[in-house]
Amino acid sequence: MNTGLRIAAFAAAVAAVFAIAFGVGRVAGPDPEPTPGPSTHQPATTHSPTHPEESGEGH
Repeated sequence: MNTGLRIAAFAAAVAAVFAIAFGVGRVAGPDPEPTPGPSTHQPATTHSPTHPEESGEGH
């Protein structure tokens, strides 16, 4: 077997392995775009100036 044929056979085998892995990943992989769920973000609250113990200062 000459060198050129060996390299071509190796490249074909590597391409086949990657193609199979890609196909299995597409079938068994996660959903590419998950659907957005309800927002769990809470708006930031400001500290009340009437309760200085909540500000964290003075400790």
